Amino acid sequence: MKKNPLSRRQFIAKSSILSGAAVMTSNLAKANHHGEKKLKMGWVGTGSRGNYDVRKCLEAEPNSELYAVADLFEDKVEKGLGRVRQERGEQVNVTPERIFYGFDGYRKILEMEEIDIVFFTTPPGFRPQHFKECIEAGKHAYLEKPGAVDPVGVRSLIETTELAEKKNLSVTVGMQQRFMPQYVEIIKRLQDGAIGEITNVGAYWLGTMKNWHWKPRQPEWSDVEYQIRTWPHWTWLSGDCCVEQLVHNLDISNWVLGKLPTSCRGVGGRIARNGPEYGNIYDHFSFDYDYEGGVKGLGMNAQIEGITNKVMNTFNGTKGTAWVSRGGGEIDGVEKYKYRGDKGGDMPLFTAMFEGIRKGEPMNQGKLLAEATMTGILGRIAAYTGRSLSWKWAMKGSKLDLTKEVTELGPLPADPHAIPGVTLPV
Repeated sequence: MKKNPLSRRQFIAKSSILSGAAVMTSNLAKANHHGEKKLKMGWVGTGSRGNYDVRKCLEAEPNSELYAVADLFEDKVEKGLGRVRQERGEQVNVTPERIFYGFDGYRKILEMEEIDIVFFTTPPGFRPQHFKECIEAGKHAYLEKPGAVDPVGVRSLIETTELAEKKNLSVTVGMQQRFMPQYVEIIKRLQDGAIGEITNVGAYWLGTMKNWHWKPRQPEWSDVEYQIRTWPHWTWLSGDCCVEQLVHNLDISNWVLGKLPTSCRGVGGRIARNGPEYGNIYDHFSFDYDYEGGVKGLGMNAQIEGITNKVMNTFNGTKGTAWVSRGGGEIDGVEKYKYRGDKGGDMPLFTAMFEGIRKGEPMNQGKLLAEATMTGILGRIAAYTGRSLSWKWAMKGSKLDLTKEVTELGPLPADPHAIPGVTLPV
């Protein structure tokens, strides 16, 4: 594996690789808007969520094909690519020469002129650098959530999003709830006053997921390989569960209110996942967000076996209450309403992505991904440190950068878990 001599921070500071093409219109947008051009996709990070995204994407756009893949691990490619071949085989055109391994494998995809769009479904700790290089290379990007694991990464996301806007490149993100019809309908009604003035919002993701993506360490695995194979359990790779998972619901709170929190207090800890084999993340959080106008936001996240599941958003207003989830939605306010239509799933997101690309009017969701991600990061830092923290501090003042300068599968000491009152905000 080739070494990457530049850190993420250096890449952020580095001038654009394609500075002469800052306002370049993508080859795809220039091509044909009637659908006859077959879109070629690259896929970076061939794990379980990634192969789901790619399969759904190919289903949403029959005139597309998977053309190249990159990953660190051969077994991941074999399993992930095998699943895609099994379900969408006629749309898979990946030859052995277009399978790349190593930390720089994604760059081989970005160098391919044939590639139109690149799917990044790696651990999110790598997302800001991958995204930046993708847009510099003139490719459309699909980014799984979250978009980063620290404030430095969020600021990079925003900068790259602005570059993508100048280049007329699509930035689609894995916040599929934004396109699910029950969310669209319920939130429209709430913003139209269905429960009066909203006073409280609640974002919940409580579930029995103690061993999610966990596996015992094998003797042949180095520190880096072990941490990447169990990436949700390491803050530098996942951002912790409140960033990697609760981000969906925190985004809905921000969407309904049409604004971002001004500050946050938080608590959390390690009750069920408290051994070193479970990395350094927490297994539960509770957040108290302040929004302008006196609106309060609650965020709750837990991954503990045996607890009662609750994955939804709730809303209280001066004239009633409401809730919405991936299973439906209901309003008890000025009038009663229950959503009874199709739930949509993930397909509307991918359909909208391709429609925008085909028309030469690509959507750009990079900013909403950055803001939702920062909402989770702000809560996590508040809980890790025991401090009340402001949005302004996180966006402008925090220097926290969790990047690890890993270029090979070698040794890497495990970071300790945070202790409120001892761990300090950076």
